[in-house]
Amino acid sequence: MNSEILITLIISLICGGAAALLIDKYLYILEKKRAQSEAKDILDKAQDAAELLEMDQKEYLLEIEEDLWGKAEPEHLKLEEKIEELEELIQEKKSNLDENIKEVKKKAEPKFQNFKSKEDLFQKLSSRVESLKKNSIDFKNKIIDSLSEKLKSSKEEFKKELIQNLTQEAEISANKRATYFLNEVTLSSESLAKRILATAIDRFARPYCSEKGLGLIEFSDDYQRKNLIDKDNKNLNLIQELTGCDLIIDNETNYINIAGFDPVRRELTRRTLEKLLKEKKSIYPDLIKRRYEDAKRELFKQIKNDGDMLAKELGLFNLHPEIRQMMGSLRYRYSFTQNQYFHCGEVGWLCGLLASELNLPIKQARRAGMLHDIGKSMDHAMDGGHAVIGADFIKARNESPDVVHAVRAHHFDEAPSTDLAYLVIAADAISGARPGARRNTIESYNQKVSELEAIAKSFNGVDDCYVLSGGREVRIIANGKTLNDSKALELSRSVAQRIEAEVAYPGQIKVVVVRATHSQETTKTAQH
Repeated sequence: MNSEILITLIISLICGGAAALLIDKYLYILEKKRAQSEAKDILDKAQDAAELLEMDQKEYLLEIEEDLWGKAEPEHLKLEEKIEELEELIQEKKSNLDENIKEVKKKAEPKFQNFKSKEDLFQKLSSRVESLKKNSIDFKNKIIDSLSEKLKSSKEEFKKELIQNLTQEAEISANKRATYFLNEVTLSSESLAKRILATAIDRFARPYCSEKGLGLIEFSDDYQRKNLIDKDNKNLNLIQELTGCDLIIDNETNYINIAGFDPVRRELTRRTLEKLLKEKKSIYPDLIKRRYEDAKRELFKQIKNDGDMLAKELGLFNLHPEIRQMMGSLRYRYSFTQNQYFHCGEVGWLCGLLASELNLPIKQARRAGMLHDIGKSMDHAMDGGHAVIGADFIKARNESPDVVHAVRAHHFDEAPSTDLAYLVIAADAISGARPGARRNTIESYNQKVSELEAIAKSFNGVDDCYVLSGGREVRIIANGKTLNDSKALELSRSVAQRIEAEVAYPGQIKVVVVRATHSQETTKTAQH
């Protein structure tokens, strides 16, 4: 009984569960259909809304398009009208052009026919010329054959002889013309050179600098002397050690003389002494060193400024810094009392002026002229002539070969071979010959005169000797009985060679030999 109830209960539960499942499935199906129906309704509504929105957008776009077209329509119409006008204008110009082409063709037709006829005539004339050329060649050959028969020689021999004769005549004519032109050049070259030199000198307006070299330094009072010169001369010895120059004290005249081969060191010594002499307190070694360093710094700055200023004055802006430094140091170098800094500036200007007269590069000429004596800033410390030293120095600083050659050759240490080299030689001579440029002291002039007289009188047959024109001419009075004309010429050459070898002098010295014949007669005692 219990089992049956249990079975019945189980079956009831199963049936109830099945019924519940069926009911649940049925409810699910109903819910699904309801959701699908709602989704369809939502899709239909969304589609309707999208269609309405699309219609609204189309209407809005139509409104915008109509609005834009309303604004653009006048411009569009104007453009269409303008296009129509341009088309009409193009058509009109095309018609005019066609008419012009027809007129040009109509006018060119006679010219073309004329050209055609002239071309035919030219062809006929060319044929005739060719025929005449052929006939002339045949005629020439006949003449050559005839001459060959008469001269009893072959055609080749006759032609060779004729060419030889014509060549000789041409050479003779060319030699005559060359001789004529050479004579013309010889006669006119000196006057032309003088004119160019005079023009260049007239254009050079720079005044000569009459500045002298380093002078003596004077003690203004006894205090300066006592303050500088101590008992053991320690101050002087220290100054000499620092500067490399000797100090010579003249006790009688109260002067200090500075001796040394390096002009920059002499200037440095002078500046150091001037600073020390201005001191109001006692001079001691540390003070001397400080004043020496101050003077050295100021001097080197001045040298740099002087080199830059000279380069700027001549318009030379690409010079090596060491070259400008050396040019500035020439400010304290003198030759025959001529300041070499200003001398180099003069030669640079004069060389540029001469180049302008001869249509040569002016900048290059100024450069070579300015640098020609740069070796004088180093010749106290190096062996060799200043021209060679200077040329080697600027060559190592990448100066052009033409400028280097002009510097090396301006005293003929190297044979000058360019126009620029000869311009530098000429400009150097002009600057050295300016009035007052090569002044001598009375001692050096007397020494030069004595040397010249001694050389001239050392030769046999010389009766007397005179030095004229400020040492530029040596006039020798020779015995006419012992010297003939050829020996007098040989004497002048020998004296000139001795002077070149033994005497230091600027410029040139002319040697003149005068053969003197003396006639003497004594009057008788007058009768009264």
